[in-house]
Amino acid sequence: MRSAPDPNPPLTHGTPRESGPNPDGAPSAPAAAPRSTASRFWVGFVLGFLLLMLVSCGTSIALFVPRDFSLADIQGKPGGWTPPPTPATPETSTDANVTPPAPNDPFAPGRPVRNATNSLVNLRATPGYLSKPGGDVLAQLRPGDVAEITGSSQMSDGLTWRPVRYQTQDGRIIEGWIAEATASGVTILAPAE
Repeated sequence: MRSAPDPNPPLTHGTPRESGPNPDGAPSAPAAAPRSTASRFWVGFVLGFLLLMLVSCGTSIALFVPRDFSLADIQGKPGGWTPPPTPATPETSTDANVTPPAPNDPFAPGRPVRNATNSLVNLRATPGYLSKPGGDVLAQLRPGDVAEITGSSQMSDGLTWRPVRYQTQDGRIIEGWIAEATASGVTILAPAE
């Protein structure tokens, strides 16, 4: 026995069924077109991106926004928000950093010292070498050049600085500061004998 042909044949190549009569004779509604795989991908992609953005921004806000800060704090003060005061650091006198020379000190005032390195050494206007203005270097001593200690040492930037008087090759006399050694322990000034 032969079966009757199906009045609603399967879809071919993604084309929707045309409307037509049902086997009972009533007109059928047009069939909805199936969603393509590409449109599902983009919907999922956008939803995933929005979820990721929401989670990452929410985490950033939770971590970096102060918890004890409110809009009422800003509105209640005429000058707006002001950071809390920091405790004042006590000022140290530069005299506290001055070390008087020992009686047999080779770096006592009036004693000659020489540049013990194989390179130029900066003669500075003030002790220290960090965050100095460009004009802080007054002269440079060549290897072996001799200077005279003029006072007590001073600590600055983790180094011991000696006040010296230096006569340049052209006869000028310059007073300034030279570090006794580098931060790594290389000797800069040695007694001149």
